[in-house]
Amino acid sequence: MRNRLIVTGVITLIGFFLGSRSNRPVVQNGKKSKRETARRIWNDPRARKGRKKLGEKLVKAARNRR
Repeated sequence: MRNRLIVTGVITLIGFFLGSRSNRPVVQNGKKSKRETARRIWNDPRARKGRKKLGEKLVKAARNRR
């Protein structure tokens, strides 16, 4: 009975470990996926600030042309 509990516990731990690792992004040969790289660049605070400033410049230029 004790052996069954130990085997069941080991199988449960292995299943838990494999399940917790299964939803992570796959990185091959140390390279990041293009999707992950694009997401990080898009969410970068400096990039956000730059996009905001560019938008403001475009709005200002559009108003001046009228």
